[in-house]
Amino acid sequence: MTTTHSPAVHVRGLRYDYGSFEALRGVDIDVHSGELFVLLGTNGAGKTTTLDVLEGRCQPGGGSVRVLGMDPWRQRRDVTARVGIVLQESALPQELTPLEFLRLWNRLTDAASTHIPSDDNLACVGLAHRRDVRIGRLSGGERRRLDLATALATDPELLVLDEPTSGLDPETRTDTWDLLRDFLRRGTSILLTTHYLEEAATLADRLAILHRGRVAVSGPLDEVLAARRLPTLADVFHEVSTTTPEEVSR
Repeated sequence: MTTTHSPAVHVRGLRYDYGSFEALRGVDIDVHSGELFVLLGTNGAGKTTTLDVLEGRCQPGGGSVRVLGMDPWRQRRDVTARVGIVLQESALPQELTPLEFLRLWNRLTDAASTHIPSDDNLACVGLAHRRDVRIGRLSGGERRRLDLATALATDPELLVLDEPTSGLDPETRTDTWDLLRDFLRRGTSILLTTHYLEEAATLADRLAILHRGRVAVSGPLDEVLAARRLPTLADVFHEVSTTTPEEVSR
């Protein structure tokens, strides 16, 4: 895996409109190389839109966006080859087995020389014993682990994970945290979204909270708590979620 010393994600002044609705109103985000950055958002904050732009699925309406030094909209194919993505919802082929699907995925994606062997990949996410079971017969949590295996298949430089532990039982969620820490030790950068504030507090090197299309809070958790004079991330999140648009824009 090739590493880079520049920010894995560098966003400045990102704007995006849905007609007359301003979904993003000048978002600034940096994901440093080799760190786990957690992006949180209140309802309708613009979190999903931000991820869509970073993944090259939406063209920004303004500002600058770089993922591994590239423009994800104009260089989406190059970005995709170096970034592993777990979407909030995926559509896995129900009639294939996990092993068949990962082997097919490896043939369809670029940079074949960097692929993690499919059996090893399934073992990483705790699915080795289900490798020959049709995907349609997997539980929701098992399918979520297969989503993660797909993102890891090309040994990516950056992981963009949209609620990757949603639907997992507590033990499997903890195992996933350990797996992500392993990739961090190898130099992988991770941008993760979650609804679990405990997960964010446990994993984040740094975090940001989006509210009403802007970054309301950003930084290491201890600095965020000190600046807000609050004891927990849940308290910070509650305070942010009750602010007005005028307060966010200050």
